[in-house]
Amino acid sequence: MRRSFLLPLLVPLAFGGCGGDDPTSPAVLGPAAEVSFAFTGRPADTLRVFLRGEGVIADVQAYLATQDGPRIPAGTIERGAGLDPRYPFHFLPESVQLVDAAIELCDGAPMRTAAAVDEYMRGATGEADPQRAPWCPWSAYPVSLTLVAED
Repeated sequence: MRRSFLLPLLVPLAFGGCGGDDPTSPAVLGPAAEVSFAFTGRPADTLRVFLRGEGVIADVQAYLATQDGPRIPAGTIERGAGLDPRYPFHFLPESVQLVDAAIELCDGAPMRTAAAVDEYMRGATGEADPQRAPWCPWSAYPVSLTLVAED
């Protein structure tokens, strides 16, 4: 199944209109998982990502089983460490999808410093002080998945 790069940017908007008591509750957003991504040419350089949604979890499981199909994580990153404290940014869990290809703008290696995140976000958004930006590192691929039980 091929996915457009724009899909990860639209997913959070779709959840906002789902109705119910709390549109950001785990029940509305779907199952969660921790996924480790490695980078071509640097397989020991991993990034742990918290993500949410049946579709993306199924895509990661399919890639891990076959090493074929969409593999590039694409979504919105936000300033501040997330699941992986080695990085000063994290993906918004509900925005992550796996894609086959992405636009050149969002390609990049993991950013290790706040200054690198600032520079990337300014370039990706054209804003002076963005808090979020799209990111889809072309060389990344999933290497493990652990489902997360919600309380």
